[in-house]
Amino acid sequence: MSGIQAICMTLCYTCVAVSMITVLIPQKRTRRVMSFVVGLFFISTFITAASAQLSAIDLMTPDINEIPIPTYEETDPQDAVAQMTADHLTMALNELLNNEGIFPRDIRLTLKISDEGRISVVRADIYISEKDKDKTPEIKSIIYRNISKEPEIHVTGEEAQ
Repeated sequence: MSGIQAICMTLCYTCVAVSMITVLIPQKRTRRVMSFVVGLFFISTFITAASAQLSAIDLMTPDINEIPIPTYEETDPQDAVAQMTADHLTMALNELLNNEGIFPRDIRLTLKISDEGRISVVRADIYISEKDKDKTPEIKSIIYRNISKEPEIHVTGEEAQ
């Protein structure tokens, strides 16, 4: 790190010196020649500073045994897609029911993926509390309109499962 810092400091000082020299150069032909000389000075300073500090910069790649390899659960990609779809669909149904003033305790969906890759809902279980028992027809209607599957309604006690 100190090697890179030394290179940067050298370049900064060189830039300041080049700027001051450039301001003092008169116009016309002399300016072009001096700009060329100043450019060569800047490049040579950079090369000199870099070569002097190159040994201090660690450019070595780490040993292959030191690189951490991430591990992932090996699951079937179709199962992952089905689970993600079920999660999103559950959240959407929960939001639809909440908008109607119905707060289900739980929504559980079982999905199936056909050979063609189509995802369909096989089973829908809605768990509601005693106070929402009278809203069962409305719940069935909302769920059926959105997933084309008649849900099974389960009434639970006031405490959560």
